[in-house]
Amino acid sequence: MKKKAIVAWILGLAAGAALGVQQMTALTPEMESQIGSKSVVVVVAMLQTAVMACIAAIVGAWAAPKVNLDKPFVFRKNSIVAALVIGLVSAGIIAVPEKLVFAEALGLEDQYQFSWLYFVGSVLYGGIIEEVLLRFGLMSLVVWAAGKMTKSADKSGIYIAGIVIAALVFAAGHLPATAQMMGLSTMAVVRTMLLNVLPGIGFGYLYWKHGLGYAMMAHISTHVFNQLILLPLLF
Repeated sequence: MKKKAIVAWILGLAAGAALGVQQMTALTPEMESQIGSKSVVVVVAMLQTAVMACIAAIVGAWAAPKVNLDKPFVFRKNSIVAALVIGLVSAGIIAVPEKLVFAEALGLEDQYQFSWLYFVGSVLYGGIIEEVLLRFGLMSLVVWAAGKMTKSADKSGIYIAGIVIAALVFAAGHLPATAQMMGLSTMAVVRTMLLNVLPGIGFGYLYWKHGLGYAMMAHISTHVFNQLILLPLLF
């Protein structure tokens, strides 16, 4: 447990730094004057991310073994294929509706501009930290709690409930960023929930059946496929 918490803390600091620098570049002059120092944004993001990741790692290290979700990471061909397929499908779920429906409906920019800073932040925070928070921490705890409360013989139903709840929380966690970028109109909320719930279900399935490492692999590959291939092609 201690080792997992330390690793999560270090990864949280790295992901938080990338996230903080990204947020810093998006500050308006008015926001900068209120904050006083740009470095504050980076330090706060680093500490906040590291603390959340550390807590989730401790919770997951305690709960996951109790519900058979502590699968060790072992290279398996079928698991790698499953992770890459779910990553590609998830990227399509994000990019295609964005192009065909949401870009015009929400007045989004129709030109995609790749950013290494955003890409690195997506891989570190999205691909790793979000999986520690949502799957290893939250989903493990939900499955354990649901099993204790229901004492159901249908174990699969408990895991599916954990997958869906974690995916919904995962999607809802993106709403503050949505509100900042485009407001919270019905269409904006539908976009955020739809484009995150469905991939979240895929990542949760991988965590259940193949382990946390493969959920991370799928989440990372989603950003790789999306930002390096699909979005440049579609936009």
